Amino acid sequence: MKLRLLLPGFLLVFGLFASASAQTLTPEQLQTDFARFRTALHEVHPEPYQFTPKPAFDSLLIAAQAQLNRPMTQQEFYVTMVPLLVALKDGHVKWIPAGEDEHYPFHTDKLFPLKVYVVENRMWAVGSFGAKTVPDGVELLRINGQSVGEIIQKLLPNMTFADGYTVNGKYEDLNHFFAGYYATFIAAPDAHEIQYRVGDEEQTASLPAVTLEQIKASHEARKPARQLPFRLTFPASTQTAIMTIERFWDDKKEQDFKAFLNESFRQLREKQVESLVLDLRNNEGGEEKYGVWLYRYLAEKPFRYYDRISVRQKKAYSFPAWTPKLYRKFKWLVVKKKGDGYVFTKQAGLKRQKPARDAFHGKLYVLLNGLSFSVTTEFAARVHADQRATFIGQETGGGYGGDNSGIFTITQLPHAKIDLGIGMFGFRMANLPPSLKPGQGIIPDHVVVPSVEDVLSGTDRVMQYTLHLLSTKGAGSTVLR
Repeated sequence: MKLRLLLPGFLLVFGLFASASAQTLTPEQLQTDFARFRTALHEVHPEPYQFTPKPAFDSLLIAAQAQLNRPMTQQEFYVTMVPLLVALKDGHVKWIPAGEDEHYPFHTDKLFPLKVYVVENRMWAVGSFGAKTVPDGVELLRINGQSVGEIIQKLLPNMTFADGYTVNGKYEDLNHFFAGYYATFIAAPDAHEIQYRVGDEEQTASLPAVTLEQIKASHEARKPARQLPFRLTFPASTQTAIMTIERFWDDKKEQDFKAFLNESFRQLREKQVESLVLDLRNNEGGEEKYGVWLYRYLAEKPFRYYDRISVRQKKAYSFPAWTPKLYRKFKWLVVKKKGDGYVFTKQAGLKRQKPARDAFHGKLYVLLNGLSFSVTTEFAARVHADQRATFIGQETGGGYGGDNSGIFTITQLPHAKIDLGIGMFGFRMANLPPSLKPGQGIIPDHVVVPSVEDVLSGTDRVMQYTLHLLSTKGAGSTVLR
């Protein structure tokens, strides 16, 4: 299971045994927790030096450890260690104070009061969590005396939701959780001084901070009407279908994924659909086998999904940790020695797969964005490597070559009471293109970035562009902002 939204639940359960530490930590306590952190990475993470070579990573470890020579609060220790997690370039690693919200780990009041939309180095207000003082749609220029560009460049290097060198997952996180990141890494004042542009004029407002309860209530009020997570619809043209998959896991009481695939692709065959739009935006992943199941309905020929699944070690860990009981019981059967390391062997995606009986062979269009992550990016990588589809939207937050996820090992630092969750399996995709750049995501053939006007009006620019592309039989690469 890879879905990052589920992992905090596991960490919360683990964190129930000890509440977060509010007291100041001594240098001795900090060094003990640092040693646990370093040991856990060494014994669990499948490829800790995939993007940052070991000598460079060791230098970062030495620099971080040297800073732990004075008393620190939990937040100071958390922030000091974040560069090490960022250097892993692994969006699955979790670093959460026990029992706290992943995105608001230290402050549940004194939070930034505006909902924002960020594109590269610019930011717009698209809503308010408190009093409606700043109009929607205005560009924010400065917050508490600091330029928006400086703030964005301060936050991005402290954000971990990205595989490799991708950045769109970080931008999506800013759009959803800017208030939490600002409070953690910059400041949490009682009021926020905001400078913004209205037309050709610059104006200033002082806005009181809000609470996390206000933010959550605002998000709840903005939620669209609930829909089933797996949907197949037919626009005006009967030759086109739109399949939306919001996640790669299911609740049998709600919807069965296999049954959905069977029925959907039967309909596509019976209706003789020529073009299928597969919408995977905001799909952060789920279970690996679901991606394999879906691709069997889209593949043109037999395929291998994964090249290998690596595991750091087979023996028991030298530190207190939680792993699923089922894995502990059967790892002796499914983890095998290979070369200098170990591999996980029981995964359908490692075997040669055949297309399903009702496989769709028409034109395929796949929609992606920065929240297309984990299993979703793995699936998109297989489709892209096989040149099976046209891709539209924005680069994925997940890495093209694979990720480190699956089953997680979770340990709690004994003094700081921070839960560290590390994916135990290194999934590497099979038959990748030779032109692939290290650390890149799936880059669309047609890059389409929603504008602030689209966000405010609820316009789905990416879907509109895709349907227009189908109607005009457009081709080639495009960048639309």
